[in-house]
Amino acid sequence: MLSYIDYPGDRKIVTNLAELISEYKLFPGALASTIVMISKVEVNDDYFKAWVSITGNRRIVEDAYGEIWSYIKGVSGDSDIVSLIMRTYEESSDLTDIIALSNALKLFLGFNIYDLGLAVIYENPMVVLNGGRVELRRGKTLLTKMHIMGDLKLNTALILQSESSKKVVDWGNPGVLPASNVIGDEAISDPAYTALTLNMGLVSSPSSSELTLLTPQLSTGTCTGQIVILPLTLTSDMIKKLVNELRNQGFTTNVAGISIMDAIECIK
Repeated sequence: MLSYIDYPGDRKIVTNLAELISEYKLFPGALASTIVMISKVEVNDDYFKAWVSITGNRRIVEDAYGEIWSYIKGVSGDSDIVSLIMRTYEESSDLTDIIALSNALKLFLGFNIYDLGLAVIYENPMVVLNGGRVELRRGKTLLTKMHIMGDLKLNTALILQSESSKKVVDWGNPGVLPASNVIGDEAISDPAYTALTLNMGLVSSPSSSELTLLTPQLSTGTCTGQIVILPLTLTSDMIKKLVNELRNQGFTTNVAGISIMDAIECIK
């Protein structure tokens, strides 16, 4: 497995489930800051215990646990997981539940919200803290609601992605991503959201063994193979570790500092 914990003061690349669970036991909040990149491991009860300790929504967590096991046993299918996502979105008031569910799907089933043709978008907290609000309308909106993130109540939307054959791998968000906006004259933009607005498909799993990893650490670069959006907080050393781990798993990687717009041009 391969994941990244984007937890302030404890950012790290994690390559096995035991280490990931150990992090959650020390800092349960790290679960909501995890981006699972590659995984399909055996179900671990401690993950769900960490999840319920954060939000306290035991019924939602138990529902997710049961549905994931049903899927593994072949009793349920993709449509049941979509229903689970929609129920969780409607019933929970905490955005952490949606993030934790998407990560659980990726950890134990090998896919997340993106791979079912869905995405959850939310108001960028930086915009809200500066007095702005965003009405979220992107593509086919299935459901809208306000969810809590930390101390903020944010507008969110569960959307159906466009059926584009052009796919970008998003390893910068766990299927739940902030909408772009502006604060004063400064644009606040997430590369995955930009791809979404251009009707590109967002997925969590590469379909090619050749990858271009987009990073702000470099000012120039070229793109080949499938485009992968990385977390903006990755340091150069973390990127090197990520590249080595990907190579160990059979991926050929190219690290580029090109913009998401230039990257998308490569696959048109």
